[in-house]
Parts: sequence; C-alpha cells; structure tokens
Amino acid sequence: MLIIRTFLNKLKINNYTLILIFLSLITGLFKEITVIFLLITIHEFGHYIFMYLYKWNVKKINIYPFGGITILDDIIDKPLKEEFIITIMGPIFQQILFIIIYILYKNYIINDYMFELFKNYNFSILIFNLLPIIPLDGYKIFNIINNNFFNFRFSYNINIIISIITLLLFILIYKIDTSYYVIIIFLIFQIIYSIKNKKIIYNRFILEKRLYKNNYKTYKKIKNIKNLYRNKKHLIKYNGNYISESTYLKKYKF
Repeated sequence: MLIIRTFLNKLKINNYTLILIFLSLITGLFKEITVIFLLITIHEFGHYIFMYLYKWNVKKINIYPFGGITILDDIIDKPLKEEFIITIMGPIFQQILFIIIYILYKNYIINDYMFELFKNYNFSILIFNLLPIIPLDGYKIFNIINNNFFNFRFSYNINIIISIITLLLFILIYKIDTSYYVIIIFLIFQIIYSIKNKKIIYNRFILEKRLYKNNYKTYKKIKNIKNLYRNKKHLIKYNGNYISESTYLKKYKF
C-alpha cells in the first residue's frame, strides 16, 4: 500500500538506535529490542496514518531507542481536532498491537516470555509517553487542551512550566537507573530548545497568520497582538477600534 511505503520512506533510524540494535545482537537481547522497536514503529504509524489522511506535510520520523519524533514541514496553526486525533492514534495503535499479541498468546502462538516482554514494555512506553513533558504525547494532549482555552503565547509558556515540573517530579519520585539517563537528557534538551526558541516560534505563528488565510469561523476580540489564539480569526484593537486580523497584520512589523 502507498501509505505504508511512504511511512517507511519517512522513517529515519537514529544512530543511537542502530548502536543499541547492534549491542542487543551481541549481548543476547535481540528479543527485547525487537519488541521495543515494533511497539515504537506501530505507535508512530498510528500517528502517521492520520497525518497522511489529513494531508499534513511530514518531513521525517526519527526513531530513537525510547520512542519516535515526527518532524513536520507545515504551519503551526493546524486544526486542533486533527491534532488531537493524530496524537491519540499513536497510543491506540500501540494497544491494538498488544491486543493482537494477547490473542496470539491465548492461542499458544507466542510463548510466555515473549508475551511478558510485550506486556511490560507496552505498559512502560504507554504510561511514560502520556506524561505532559515536551515532546511526549501527553504534552501534546495537554497543549491541545490549553490552546482551546488560552492564547498561543500563554499556552506555550504554561506547557514549558508543566514540562519542567513533571520531569522533576518524575526524577524525584521514581528511582531512575542508568538506563533512563539518555531519555532524561533528551527531554531536558527538548525543553531547553523550546525555551530558547519560543520567540522565534511565536513570530513564526504571527507570520503564518499574516501569510495564510484560514477557514476558522470563530472570531475572538483581543487587545494585543501577543494574545493571538489558534484555530480562530481575530478582531484586534487598533487606535480605539477593532479591526480585522488581516488588516492589522499588514501594519505589524516583525
């Protein structure tokens, strides 16, 4: 099928993942890495299939030892409904795979050891991935909820704060062994990247509002350009009057 072929073409296996696969081969942990890789791949395919259906422009999908990261070449202000469906489909597809594994186990097609591997890794990946930490699915769901109620700038800052708090709590509450160090460092760098680039991202969001027309029907009155919302058109206060978003942005200097 075309969708499977395009998905496979987008997959980029990170060098650390290749090293881990190699190490698993020489240390006898091939089954473990195979289970993790399969769960991650199916999870990302769940995201991708709906990105494909919604015609989102996917640049590549990086596969790391602990999960996948999809890189988009698209606008920020995509429909929140589409983003929500895309986000939840990763965990859903992952659970569909586990149901299939469970059926195979009950029919004695796979053994106890393989089933336990799938059960344990599936649970660990699912729960961890639902934490509201950048760039996990839990963060994306939290971000979608925020953007339904608050403006883009405020939501972005709240997401960073919640990510930091959640990561700190995760480190403090759970006994983190050395196997988690790479994941923790990766998440820290993702949060730092979001903090360093928040001005660039917000200016890009404004620029997209200026360059691309949207079909959103909901209007929001705002008094400041800093209060732009996702999935809305705006009436912005200018010289005591409210003018259209497009008119205001033509006057706005970046």
